[in-house]
Amino acid sequence: MLRNLAAENFPPFGSFELELRPVENKPEDLAEVHLFTGVNGTGKTRILATLAALLGNPEPLKKRLKGSESPVSVFVSNTLPAPTPFTDWPDRLDAKPNEVRKVADSGLLRALEKTPAFAYSGLAYITDAPITVMAEVPRPDRNSCLAFVRPENQSNGLIQAIANLRVQAAMDLMNEPGDKAGPTRATRIVRALETAIAEVTRQKFSFQVTSYPKASLEVNWGTERLPFDLLPDGLRSIIGWMAHAVVMMDVWLQGKSNLAETEAIFLLDEIESHLHPAWQRRILPAFQRLFPKAQIFVATHSPFVIASLNHGWIHPLSIGENGKVKFEEVIPASEGDSYVSVVEDIMGLKEWYDPETEQLLSDFRVKRDAAYRGDLAARGSARELAATIGSRSMELEYMMGRELSQMDRQLAKAAAAK
Repeated sequence: MLRNLAAENFPPFGSFELELRPVENKPEDLAEVHLFTGVNGTGKTRILATLAALLGNPEPLKKRLKGSESPVSVFVSNTLPAPTPFTDWPDRLDAKPNEVRKVADSGLLRALEKTPAFAYSGLAYITDAPITVMAEVPRPDRNSCLAFVRPENQSNGLIQAIANLRVQAAMDLMNEPGDKAGPTRATRIVRALETAIAEVTRQKFSFQVTSYPKASLEVNWGTERLPFDLLPDGLRSIIGWMAHAVVMMDVWLQGKSNLAETEAIFLLDEIESHLHPAWQRRILPAFQRLFPKAQIFVATHSPFVIASLNHGWIHPLSIGENGKVKFEEVIPASEGDSYVSVVEDIMGLKEWYDPETEQLLSDFRVKRDAAYRGDLAARGSARELAATIGSRSMELEYMMGRELSQMDRQLAKAAAAK
């Protein structure tokens, strides 16, 4: 597991050091999660790209360093606290401007580059593709595993890998004696993936291999059997990255290890794209359960994804007065956090209405406060604004009624005291 990440000459931070502490009291069936959130431009995706570079694919980070005048030094450690400062670590490679210099123990870097690791964007899609029964799927190369966005033509390998597992599970069921203990590897993987997708969508889900008129892979979702091209974009996105993580992890391991018992690293960038809030709030916990030994790094703008994290660390990012991005104090995820508390306390958003209504509310407060100071004209203006605001919805009408009642009581008390 990664426990410390730091960088120098790293836009938009300048420099930073980030501790990645273990998650205390985490259930054994959940992966460790570190979640990054902040306004646009605070470097959330760049942090994930940095991790991808350390794991073996520097291309996503290089794209974000164009124009840099000096090389970026990136430090990583698997211990807390970091064992030695930057200057004491041997350089793994020389870097030119806008490139990356990895600074770490060479043994750790070699281990990281062999660790199963995958990067995904919520924009991933899956499309229909032909299959051949039990055709070999080559082990994915490191760059494609950590590419975040994959071209549509890579659907072929994903479709084939899913079909292989589905067929193997069916063959195992036919060939094994009835008293065999427990499901086979292929059956476990297929069941876990189908269960996770059904959990997110709250509809029955399964993959179906058809043989007539030609071999193909389709989806049973709810009461319908559908090809991938006819699935809603949100479901295509989920399959495109979540199913890819499961089946390509198995391909990477050559079928020799149990996915649920293997340490791995996943980088997830805005996986809420195309998802209704109901699905957003279920997607991360479902993925945590698929890979309980993994370490997952997430960048998100969604309060629903943040609130869904019950066990993990939330790393808020903000822009300081000097224009540099900084990490705020890390927040432990907790059970029972509401979306309201996430939006206000973690995302720093205090406004709850559309911009025009918020401006009217601000104007009302100015007039109300002036009325408290004895401005009679402001008292009339506050009433007019309250009527305008209250006409917008029943909720606002009730709220403004309370505001006016409170204002009248306060002014009456002030008049009586004179």
